[in-house]
Amino acid sequence: QLYAARLDVRVFRTASECIAAAKADGRQLWVTDLSQEAAPLCAHAAGEPALPRLAVVVGSEGAGVSKTMLAAADRRVFLPMCGFTESLNVSVAAALVLQRLLDRRDASGAPFGALPAAEAAALRARWYADLARSEEQLQLFLELATRGGAEPYLDTRRPEAFREEQRAGGKRTAARRRAFEGEAGGEQGP
Repeated sequence: QLYAARLDVRVFRTASECIAAAKADGRQLWVTDLSQEAAPLCAHAAGEPALPRLAVVVGSEGAGVSKTMLAAADRRVFLPMCGFTESLNVSVAAALVLQRLLDRRDASGAPFGALPAAEAAALRARWYADLARSEEQLQLFLELATRGGAEPYLDTRRPEAFREEQRAGGKRTAARRRAFEGEAGGEQGP
């Protein structure tokens, strides 16, 4: 549930409603497709333009995405594969597509798709509240949040002490999170 709190989930009754919402949000619609019209989603090539704001649609292994989504697609993409594999299940395909997109960098080497500052601040405040393991950490994280947050790790692997705490069942409490959000003040986003 910790990671689900980092996602904004919207449910649509129809593909048309989803398409309209994506377009209203200024997003291009990229759909996975195994037809001859689809372009390979490969590693980012030098000189390729920056990615637009995207809504990515991944269909089921057998049927793929709906005809409505295909007709609305700004771009149809597929993952080139080697060997005897014809397709991947939807969770594997989604993970690989998203990783390919996240691997893209701009000319300076920075990743594409950075959040706007206000969204990043709200997300950081919620995340810090979940990360705090004590009242002391909660106060430290609150100070960090007001200064724009900690510098990102260059190496995201976890230290062994953290891993041992997780194995031992270390949990964050909802009460600490609520206290942090109350102290941070203002809207914390959806």
